[in-house]
Amino acid sequence: QFRLGLPKPPHPQPRCAQWHRSMSMPHTNQGGYADDNTGLLTHSYGGGSPDGYGPSGYGPGHGNAGYNPGGGYPGAAGLGGVKVMGAGSHVNDVYFAAAMCVVIGALLGGTSLFFAFKAVDWLGMSYLMLFGLALAMLDTPFLKSVKFVAESKMYIGKYVQFVTRVTGKGVTLIFLGSTLFLMMWNTNKGGFMRFLAVILSLFPAMVGLASVVVGTMKSSNLEKVRRNLEPIIEQQYDQHALRHRGPNGGLTMTEFNDMTEKNCPGVHFEPLDLKLIFNALVSDPSWRMAQSGQQAGGLSDEMGIIPRQDVLDWCRGGRVLL
Repeated sequence: QFRLGLPKPPHPQPRCAQWHRSMSMPHTNQGGYADDNTGLLTHSYGGGSPDGYGPSGYGPGHGNAGYNPGGGYPGAAGLGGVKVMGAGSHVNDVYFAAAMCVVIGALLGGTSLFFAFKAVDWLGMSYLMLFGLALAMLDTPFLKSVKFVAESKMYIGKYVQFVTRVTGKGVTLIFLGSTLFLMMWNTNKGGFMRFLAVILSLFPAMVGLASVVVGTMKSSNLEKVRRNLEPIIEQQYDQHALRHRGPNGGLTMTEFNDMTEKNCPGVHFEPLDLKLIFNALVSDPSWRMAQSGQQAGGLSDEMGIIPRQDVLDWCRGGRVLL
């Protein structure tokens, strides 16, 4: 061939080289990577491939429905997952500000009482400050990765679960705000301290009142769903628990929302509502706090899973306050 001037035939590429070449090809919308000679590699690493593994993460099924370390499940993937939203962080910031108002008011009032040698009133202010710190710990936007903060949240959720719910937290803030006002107003005669008493106690009380109203309304909607699901919960659970089957499985937020909308028309839960519902229904505090810790970057479908036994206990039990 060389003597006749014919071109030298190309050496066939090994399969590993072809695979490496396919990995560097541009991504297409049809679920693979395009190439002039090989076309679409429908089972290569691509999002949207029928049986592949999408760029959103790993997992069988549609590529975009896999686990996404960067941002959770996309809203349009899989079962129509819950969209990521940051509204929950803003609500937590409001609760944190209300709790810190109680802490600051109790600290200022307690300091003045300490130097005035009023031991009993100072002790009451100290208790208010401790309760305010406990509430602030639950919703703090700072130092979330610190072990002490994480463990404190878990123990508060385990032993004082009442304050982790919207209604319970609202009742607690009303109590703390009104008590702070009475103690600061009666123990301090100065105009500035009484002005602080109004400002620092009014905000927590108003936040608490709004929380009680919102929590009561959402609890009523959840009770309607519970009554409709009570006689058919086992059959409906088996139909909707698609990602985590079996007795040790559970429902994701999307699956729970689909089940409620199907069996209780007219009732729809927003993503933030689902977070409140899951927080109230999940019985294991370590599981609850582990999931809430993942929600720092937003709220997504796979960040909340309610175990099967908790679903059955909720339907067979009584009314739950969110």
